Amino acid sequence: MPMIVDPAAPPVTPPPRVVSPDGWFAALVDESWAGVTLSVDYTAAVPLGDAVDVRQVRIVRQDPGAASPVPVRSGDTAWAIEGVGTAYDHEAPLGVAVVYTATAVYADGSEGPSSSLSVTVPAPEPGDDEDLWLKSLDAPGLSARVMIVSWQTPTSAARQTAVDVAGSPYRAVAYDEHGAETVQVVVDVPPERVEQVRELLRSGVLLAQVRPGYLTPDAFFVPGEITGPTPTGKLGSSGGYRFGFTIEPIARPDTAGQPLRLPGWSWDHLAAQFATWDAVAASYSSWASLSTNGVL
Repeated sequence: MPMIVDPAAPPVTPPPRVVSPDGWFAALVDESWAGVTLSVDYTAAVPLGDAVDVRQVRIVRQDPGAASPVPVRSGDTAWAIEGVGTAYDHEAPLGVAVVYTATAVYADGSEGPSSSLSVTVPAPEPGDDEDLWLKSLDAPGLSARVMIVSWQTPTSAARQTAVDVAGSPYRAVAYDEHGAETVQVVVDVPPERVEQVRELLRSGVLLAQVRPGYLTPDAFFVPGEITGPTPTGKLGSSGGYRFGFTIEPIARPDTAGQPLRLPGWSWDHLAAQFATWDAVAASYSSWASLSTNGVL
């Protein structure tokens, strides 16, 4: 029987929570922070027979075109006591489908079954003013979307040593791989976010991300040569403020043993909201709910 499609019908909105076929692994795209909340529950669906012996879960992400998967920072490995655990990925590329795979790790160090699923973290749409994500690895709650004002031509420094060769018009050249592309950037932020961005640019290693159409790879970097905030109009105006800085990419920081970090949620936030552990236990139905502030 043919399927009748109405071209005027709005596109179907995919379910916000994606679950692996075995029902143990789930992902929830966090659009407001361009991240992904990940959870495993080996007691769900048809339970894993030895779920009680699971202590950790290793989660990796396969990006399009990448030679091999990379570990998720908070999932290398994440605690999964008695088969239940959570992780958060704030580094997935924007606007493309990625595949996550979670593998159970038992108390004796051996590995159990693997579960996989695919999600896409939305990128800023063409025409959006705020077209650059600046994400803090250590304090994701400082992360911000900002507007690119200037993105100078990238430069890639040569690594060459040349010497004259007697009797030859040509010089001998020893060379290595060129340096990563470095770029000078100027961004614009509204007045109410100036202090946030000022702190963000000084918070350590950042991740810069733009939509795929910009043909600019994601870059881990520590901002160099910071300038601003500079008002775009007269002092006291309600216009934006500009910051300038250098993006010189560095290798992705090590992920092994890194803790769970979520935007706007930590043990400090929990202690400020609740006076006793009994109050905490009464407010959250599970460890997954507590660790993600009710998201799961």
